[in-house]
Amino acid sequence: MRTRSLQLAIGVLLLLIAIFGITPRVVGSGIKDATVTELIELIPPETRSQLDIEEIRFSSGWFRTSTSLEVKYRPIGVEELALRLDFDIQHGPLLIARDGIRLGLAYAEIRPTFNNPAISEALTENPFELPDILFELTAGFDQSLTVGLDVSGVDYSDSSAEVVFEGLTGLLVANSDQSAEIELSMGRLQAQQGNSQFGFTLDGLQLESTTEQINDLLAPGSAHLAIPAIQSLGPFPFNISAISADSRLQLSSMGAELLDIYQRLRIDSIESEFPLASLDWTSEVNEISTELIRSYYQLLADLQQQVNASQGTVKTQVTELGQQLAVIAIQNSLVFNNLIQANAYDGEHSVDLRIDWRGLPQLDDFAQLDINEAIAALTIDLELSLDLAAILRSPAADIIDPYVQQGYIVIDNGRILLSAALRDGELVLNGEAVPLDQFF
Repeated sequence: MRTRSLQLAIGVLLLLIAIFGITPRVVGSGIKDATVTELIELIPPETRSQLDIEEIRFSSGWFRTSTSLEVKYRPIGVEELALRLDFDIQHGPLLIARDGIRLGLAYAEIRPTFNNPAISEALTENPFELPDILFELTAGFDQSLTVGLDVSGVDYSDSSAEVVFEGLTGLLVANSDQSAEIELSMGRLQAQQGNSQFGFTLDGLQLESTTEQINDLLAPGSAHLAIPAIQSLGPFPFNISAISADSRLQLSSMGAELLDIYQRLRIDSIESEFPLASLDWTSEVNEISTELIRSYYQLLADLQQQVNASQGTVKTQVTELGQQLAVIAIQNSLVFNNLIQANAYDGEHSVDLRIDWRGLPQLDDFAQLDINEAIAALTIDLELSLDLAAILRSPAADIIDPYVQQGYIVIDNGRILLSAALRDGELVLNGEAVPLDQFF
């Protein structure tokens, strides 16, 4: 019995040695595909067209692999930006991460450095040491990728400046089906120039985002951004608190090739030299064609290639790009909704604007645009409600009476009201038909 138990123990031990000793070599044979390649594949093709990614070093061993990539970003009309990414990759299944032991195909620490002489020189002249930036990547057995980001803090002070940065952390989880969740958390950032009035404080930042397919810019998804407060000492002092921004991209119920985009910006409190005290702005772009967005990125990629080839001025190319995009936008229909609610001059105001553009699919040349056809394809509804007492305290006070006399606005129960509608080429203003030709 004792011999059999010993044999069993030896067998288990040999199995463990095989798993944890031989498996890293097997995993290492495909380590680049499981880490570097998969990471690059997360970048949407439309964005990837502006990137030049080159492997400049690769070394693979039994338990570890090291590689370096040079990533060049070439924005139109701006000097090229180059970044070097150094990967130190452990082979699974047993992984020793900074926070402990993990199980997976691979674990990598990625350290970025700027590879531009001009940027590098500028950074060396910086009076304080820049924060360390570290990415941690874990490739799971289920083909998922988890990427963590850690940016260390900064605490610097001398007679000329003071900088306090409480660091930043982030987490990206890309699942095997390409759905993903992103979290980003930044601590307080404060900068003060000596004893002068120039100073800035950002009291942290929180970002949460989800997408159904991370490498598709048009995939349904949502994002939420929250900033507790932003303060500035000068040259334009202000104190803004309780800032939030929400966005949502989803498929439209009006067609498979149409998208609805929702955005909302809310600022609960604004203290500044300007009379605006709060803002709530909701914007919707509905039934926007995916062709329009993809055409934009394709034209942008074509423009990038032309600029790289000619190495000359981009003015002509940008003009042509704008004209092509204008034609595509005019051809396609969309619905645009805006609701703005704000407190200004100690009064509450609102603007509700809806634009329904049916499109001109037959238009091939922007120069052939007929203004009458464009107006006929356009439907606009506008509802304006302003606090009368507040407006009388504003620079617009002198135009209230003339606008009332002309019928552009009406006064009702302490409110300035404007109701306008454009349908089938006819304008109705506060219930009265108004000839359009007086505006042209």
